[in-house]
Amino acid sequence: MEIRNIVVGLTIDLVDPDLVALAVDLAQQHKASLTGFTAAQPPVVASVGAGDVAATLYTEQLNEIEASVAAAREKFTALVPASLEHKWSGRVQQPSLGLIDIARTADLIVIGSQGETRDAGYRTIDIGEVLLGAGRPVLLAAAGSTQLKADKIIIAWKDTKEARRAIVDALPLLKAASDVQVVVIDEGNLAAERASMLDAVAWLQSHDVAARGEVLPDEGGAAQSITSAAQTMGADLIVSGAYGHSRLRQWLIGGMTRDLLATPGIHRFLSN
Repeated sequence: MEIRNIVVGLTIDLVDPDLVALAVDLAQQHKASLTGFTAAQPPVVASVGAGDVAATLYTEQLNEIEASVAAAREKFTALVPASLEHKWSGRVQQPSLGLIDIARTADLIVIGSQGETRDAGYRTIDIGEVLLGAGRPVLLAAAGSTQLKADKIIIAWKDTKEARRAIVDALPLLKAASDVQVVVIDEGNLAAERASMLDAVAWLQSHDVAARGEVLPDEGGAAQSITSAAQTMGADLIVSGAYGHSRLRQWLIGGMTRDLLATPGIHRFLSN
């Protein structure tokens, strides 16, 4: 796969110039087009019998969203070089659903690091929902970063379909890196874990990726162990499968995807 079409998901209330700069840089590296996306939906639903007050409030909220979308487009356009092929998609829609919809036009979705959703998804992107529904890889950018170097990359390996999908999706980045480390966490079945990791390394090497492998002890959780390995290596990107267990299970008892989403200091490339 080649990265030829990138969609950057922006929050309607704040077009992050760092995030746009990163998406622009990535698009230029891969000679890709860039689409800016934002959306919001009124929390008040206009329906038959809702009453004049509800209808008036809905209209006011709709007008505000349309004005905010127009302002976001203006900011995005001002941040993108004219020489780069780019488009805009602004919608009155729940942001996550809109981003999932437009994902069919993308090879990669870029989203900024965000805290917990606090508005039921009316104005903010639910990253977990996009990961599960988009059918495309998601690059979750490190907070405040304007560039993805990806010269050294950590792959969080576990022999699941999500991890297998992730290394395929990330191939354009992996092939350009000078050092790729495939790490697997020792969860008590070392022989099988090591064997699957070595198979992943061999597969990557067959695609001209400078890959090597390592088994890591579980020290404070998988995400913590992998993040520590990335820091030791000097990597700025973690490639991982997303939601090998259900999102509800991870919300209830924890899991690596949830922990990676809460680690804003490094770029994360995630596939489901």
